[in-house]
Amino acid sequence: MASKKHRNTTGHAPASETPAAKTSLRRFFGENSELHRRDKMAPAAQTRGSQPPSPAASDGSTEEQDIRSLLTQLPSKTDMAALFQKLEDSFSEKLQAVNADVQLLGDRVQALEEDAESAEKQWAESYATQETHTEAIRYLQRQLEDVDNRGRRNNLRVRGVPESAEGVPENPIQVLTALFNRILTRPLDTAILFDRAHRAARPRNLPPDKPRDIICRIHNFPLKEEIFHKARQNKDIKVDGHPVTVFQDIAPSTLQARRALRPITQALTEIHIKFRWSFPFALTVTLQNKTHTITSPDTSPNSREP
Repeated sequence: MASKKHRNTTGHAPASETPAAKTSLRRFFGENSELHRRDKMAPAAQTRGSQPPSPAASDGSTEEQDIRSLLTQLPSKTDMAALFQKLEDSFSEKLQAVNADVQLLGDRVQALEEDAESAEKQWAESYATQETHTEAIRYLQRQLEDVDNRGRRNNLRVRGVPESAEGVPENPIQVLTALFNRILTRPLDTAILFDRAHRAARPRNLPPDKPRDIICRIHNFPLKEEIFHKARQNKDIKVDGHPVTVFQDIAPSTLQARRALRPITQALTEIHIKFRWSFPFALTVTLQNKTHTITSPDTSPNSREP
């Protein structure tokens, strides 16, 4: 007879099954782990009496020791608390540095805003002061212009009188005496008292063939006014066949201001509206029983009832 295979009657697992018993460590952390079951069965095994340890039990105890060794190497609550405290201190230190930078930036922004407000306030004050100074300068210019024009009240400017030939002496007083007496319809040799009389400087835009103006100062103001108004009424005044015009002598600044209003005076002339120049400078127009006055080229006209 063939010999029967020898059966293991000891009840223990063969040694070849030991590697299969060494599975993943996860089985020791489950609720139904073998370690948990082995702990529960330990008292029963002790009541049966001492038995020789099986290879499977030896392997389980070794794994248990490994697990316990690993667990002992894990950080404790104290270690975790110390780690968290260290992290908190590090974050707190960095946050304090960030807060300091933010505070510094905030202070700088606030300082810049205060400087901007101060600069804006100073600019507003400077602008108001400048406007005040500008108005004061304009007032002083008007006063100076008025003084200049008052010094010219006895002056007349005669335009169109031909100049004498080059090298021939000219006597403006003699020429003007005859001219003014002709305007006043008096004898040509009637004496007129002049304080002075001379040719004006030639303007740059005056053609060479045009004569320069003659500026004279008549000592008697009423006589000067009479000559001026008679010359305005008589449009056909000639000297040696050349047309002559008599103007009130005014300051250059006043003349420039009147030229600035030339478009207005030309428009008034085209629509046959009379206007007059007030002294020292003002353009006055009366329309529909209402008087309109311009006292500066930069201002709008003022209106008033007569």
